[in-house]
Amino acid sequence: MIEPICLSVGGGWRSFDKVSNVAFGPVFNDIQELWDWQRDNPVEGMKLVKNLMSGEYIMIAEDTPWCCNPASETYWSM
Repeated sequence: MIEPICLSVGGGWRSFDKVSNVAFGPVFNDIQELWDWQRDNPVEGMKLVKNLMSGEYIMIAEDTPWCCNPASETYWSM
């Protein structure tokens, strides 16, 4: 299973698999363009969120409870 994250690379932003560190998809100059591409080319059962503490964009399972979502204050206050 791919666990995508968005990382800054030379020339812009790109999706990487968090586990294998393998890049996939095109490089984008704007993070919003990458978000749009990921929205249009979704990984089945996953959604893109922004980690509230690090600012890193990560993919999590669509059915992740809010308290387990790193984009929520609840996650970081437990």
